[in-house]
Amino acid sequence: MHLPENPAGERPLADPGRIVPTCADSHVGTIRKSRWACGPRLSEGPLGGKRMKINHRIPLNGNDPFWKYIQLLGLPIDRGNIRYSQTGDGTDLIWVLNVTEDNPVWPKVEHLLAEHRILTQVNNIFTEAEMNSAEWFLVSALGHHGYPQPEDDFGYIDVTYESGSCCPVCRIGKVQVAPFRLRTEPKASHSQFLQLNWVFDELFVRATAREGLISAGITGIKFLAPVLHKRNTPSEQIVQIKIQTILVDALDTTGFQPVTCKSMNEEWRPNKWITPDKESNRPFCGRIKYHSMHRGPYRFAREAFIGVPDLVKSTEWFGSGGGAFRRIIASQRFRQVVTEAKWRGLRFEPIEIINEHT
Repeated sequence: MHLPENPAGERPLADPGRIVPTCADSHVGTIRKSRWACGPRLSEGPLGGKRMKINHRIPLNGNDPFWKYIQLLGLPIDRGNIRYSQTGDGTDLIWVLNVTEDNPVWPKVEHLLAEHRILTQVNNIFTEAEMNSAEWFLVSALGHHGYPQPEDDFGYIDVTYESGSCCPVCRIGKVQVAPFRLRTEPKASHSQFLQLNWVFDELFVRATAREGLISAGITGIKFLAPVLHKRNTPSEQIVQIKIQTILVDALDTTGFQPVTCKSMNEEWRPNKWITPDKESNRPFCGRIKYHSMHRGPYRFAREAFIGVPDLVKSTEWFGSGGGAFRRIIASQRFRQVVTEAKWRGLRFEPIEIINEHT
């Protein structure tokens, strides 16, 4: 099938090479056409590319010309129910395409994405066998509920973390010294685990799951009740899981996009708000974090997990812009406890354990 080129005069959705920093806000990260988007060659092992699938999710305006080419390929389109305008003709919705890289038409879709300069969201789909055979997992909440308080001007940072512990530009280095503060009790009554918006390296848990974790002997954690901000009283419904252990340097960073805290870094683009002169006067720390999106499993050195408890955090930082967080990592034993109890609210993504740290 011949696919026409992007028609002249039709404006692409994104500037060439633009980095959209949503990967700090979601573990289904946004990628661009770059040397980092390709990632490492996936292995043939239990977490390798032959069984795991890499899915690309493309959400776009329903009237974008991209869709007529996708229809020629015969791919199913979710026409959605989220409106971005009020034309009422069906094209005022966000349409979504999901396509995996093992689909025979993926090369043509990839070509279209490049031609139209369209960003995608990528996530790794693991089989049940891979889930059951993995030793360690990245863990995150399926839903984020509410914002840490005070949220205006990110005031929660000064209230919750040690003064001066983190870089004021990139936020690497935060050290928590006070309970998180909530606007209200969380509403997600059916989820035993949840996270706050903006805070991607802390988990909160309801009483039933807390008691279950204690009974199961899950190691490496303590509990701390957040505070209801206006009442200044502890939450009666959830507690924070305080993870006590930070791994040693262990991540294979091949395929990750680095973000250096420096003037005009990898994410910087000229704009009217931050000029080069203003950039040079900011108090950069020079440290590096990574976009959390990664094509294929994260790869950690085995030696880092010797003798560690069931819940730990990476020493490496992730995020974009002014956001930074460590990844939460859990043992297979923790996953089994959660799964057998049928507790809801967590996403598990297997880690590939390698024998040498590259």
